[in-house]
Amino acid sequence: MTTPEARTAFELNALIDGELTPDAAGEVEAWLASDQAARGLAGELRDLNRKLQDTFPLRTDEPLSPQLAALLERVPEPRTSTMVSRRTALAASLALLLLSGLAGLYVGSRFQPEQRRALALVAQAVGAHSVYVPEVRHPVEVAAAEERHLVAWLSKRLGEQIRAPDLVPLGFKLVGGRLLPDGPRPAALFMYETSRGQRLTLYVRRETSLANTAFQFSDTKGLQTFYWIDRPLAYAIVSNVGRAELTRVARSVYDQLEKR
Repeated sequence: MTTPEARTAFELNALIDGELTPDAAGEVEAWLASDQAARGLAGELRDLNRKLQDTFPLRTDEPLSPQLAALLERVPEPRTSTMVSRRTALAASLALLLLSGLAGLYVGSRFQPEQRRALALVAQAVGAHSVYVPEVRHPVEVAAAEERHLVAWLSKRLGEQIRAPDLVPLGFKLVGGRLLPDGPRPAALFMYETSRGQRLTLYVRRETSLANTAFQFSDTKGLQTFYWIDRPLAYAIVSNVGRAELTRVARSVYDQLEKR
């Protein structure tokens, strides 16, 4: 079982939101059963969520402001008929952003600075994945056909030599990549895709404040993340392919990057 020290704010929030798998939820519940302080924190978070939901109820029948209407136009159309409308999806996303953001700040104050910085890396990687993976026409800035240019450009911007690992033997083909902001500094995002359209992303940034770490795992709202620090760079792989498959990918990426 994962030790309490390895638990993340994301797992605790995901448990409260009902987003964990039964096995993962059972592990977190077992942790809470053995840790009185953690149980108290979970209770406080549940109270906070209820208060936020009471204060900011989700309404989808009110007229949109011009700013929200403009934002709505940028939301991709649902890819299946079973998905909610763009209007409802946007309203739910805004509410989720508010609740998760405030709860995340609250939980962050209960963690050590090193843990908070690691959680910030995961949050950035998961956020980038969530924004760009649903894109159909423009998921990346530079396509895989220009991989040499893409890698050279991102390496120059990050100030370190990086590369796009070859994941074809594992069934994932490079789609391309893009430059992203990570606070005041640049970060790189590589996107991969299977023949069935299932995607994963590799998030890379310079790292000077966190010590080197082995693989760390996080599961938040159905997205699994393996992340590690190998200074001067930090890496995070995000997908919903499942922990076993993502472990294989993470090991392959780590082995290839160790040869850089």
